[in-house]
Amino acid sequence: MPFSSRDLKDWLADKYKTIAPEVTVDIGPGCGTYSDLMRPIHKGTWKAVEAWAPYITKYGLWGKYDHVVVSDVRHCDLSSVHYGPDLVIMGDVLEHMDRVEAVHQIHRMQGWSDHLLIAIPVGDWPQEDVGGVWFEMHRSTWQHDEMLDVLGDGTVAHETTGRISVFHWKIPE
Repeated sequence: MPFSSRDLKDWLADKYKTIAPEVTVDIGPGCGTYSDLMRPIHKGTWKAVEAWAPYITKYGLWGKYDHVVVSDVRHCDLSSVHYGPDLVIMGDVLEHMDRVEAVHQIHRMQGWSDHLLIAIPVGDWPQEDVGGVWFEMHRSTWQHDEMLDVLGDGTVAHETTGRISVFHWKIPE
């Protein structure tokens, strides 16, 4: 679904406020939840990488982001989006990839951005395509500790409700 749980969104907004990024890239924005929540907190440039082009018009993403790239992030030339953003948000997007793809994208973002905020459902959340949108299918299941292992050094904060987990990673000093 292009919408996500409200769980721990305030935690993520607090991290965003602390980071105060000049450039934020939202991977898989869906309806623009993170832009709606965080953009009023701190002035900065917001960019998005959205795989399902109809969401751009349906959810008014051109009004929520300064720049929108229509691409599946797994096949996106990141330099077409920005040269090294301050923050990448991967909110409720990694479960839509198989585990190998998701791990690869996390490591790719860690090599591209100074900070990474991740929100992901933990445990079994089966979901097929939604309204014919195959990108909405859940292809992997995660546990909180598994994501901590993938993120490795640089994880500065994390939290879980047991249903949703959130993580803040930054380049290790």
